[in-house]
Amino acid sequence: MNNWTMEGLMDLATGYWRAGALMAAVDLDLFTALGTEGATAHDVATRLGASERHVAALLTALAAMKLLQVNQGRFSLDPGTAPFLSPSGEMCLLDSLRFNADLYTLWGRLADTVRSGRPAIPPGAHLGMDAARTRRFVMGMHSRALGLAPQLLPALPIPEAGRVLDVASGPGTFSRMLAEKCPELEVTQMDLPAVLDVARSLTAESPAADRIRFQPGDYHQNDMGGPFDAALFCGAIHQESPDEARRVLNRILQSLRPGGRLIVADLMLDGDTPAPAFAALFALTMMLTSPAGGVHSTDAVEAMLRDVGLQHIAVSAAEGIPYRVITGCKANA
Repeated sequence: MNNWTMEGLMDLATGYWRAGALMAAVDLDLFTALGTEGATAHDVATRLGASERHVAALLTALAAMKLLQVNQGRFSLDPGTAPFLSPSGEMCLLDSLRFNADLYTLWGRLADTVRSGRPAIPPGAHLGMDAARTRRFVMGMHSRALGLAPQLLPALPIPEAGRVLDVASGPGTFSRMLAEKCPELEVTQMDLPAVLDVARSLTAESPAADRIRFQPGDYHQNDMGGPFDAALFCGAIHQESPDEARRVLNRILQSLRPGGRLIVADLMLDGDTPAPAFAALFALTMMLTSPAGGVHSTDAVEAMLRDVGLQHIAVSAAEGIPYRVITGCKANA
């Protein structure tokens, strides 16, 4: 039994206050307005064209949350948060937080979604229906990928040479970083045209740009090409129902050479347990944005790979993050 207290439950019930303060700061571009040297509430309000009293209250709340530090009325990013919240930070998450801001308002409609069984927005709203939202989505995924890369990339058994297909590649961050690391690796990134338009801009300055090609298309129905030595399906199986996921995995399998490896990486539940909590909560996000998406368990995905004929299936966890990696090999002819 867990030892809950009234204070603990109230802290949980008001948790959205903290998220709301952070989302407001991101929406206002407050962290940019602070500058590298910090600023007073008056300075920030002037730069934002906002109410000084309200800006001061928001800055004070952010300082109480330890996101900012304050000294004699001058606010600045805390050294621990600066790498993530400064526009010039080495692991800047602002683009990811901007996309989270799109999701934030949807969570207030969770009860309606559970009651009706329908998502809170049109399916695919972030995948081409709205160019600005699509860009926020892709840049948000790129920002998040940069933060996840140190833990996730070592868990991906991608060959150092050969041809790799990145299915539902989004910003293409992971496969691009792998190509930059492995000079004999050729990468094909496959995603919807509107998504690849953003990915191309991210690839333009990459030293591996000449070894990365783009294949616009819908992985549910368009040809994937091949044969490839490996295929990466990362952060996308949560968009599919179990039946559709099997069909997609089978299509990816057909693009592999005999002996080629399929790598599935995503947020997953551990077996039949309600853990990790982040994955279980992410399942609710999928209900808000997708009619069929959800978080699968590692057992379920392992069974999917087995059902489509993959062999030598292995399950592993990326250290320090709630991502699970499941791999299998295509049978040799």
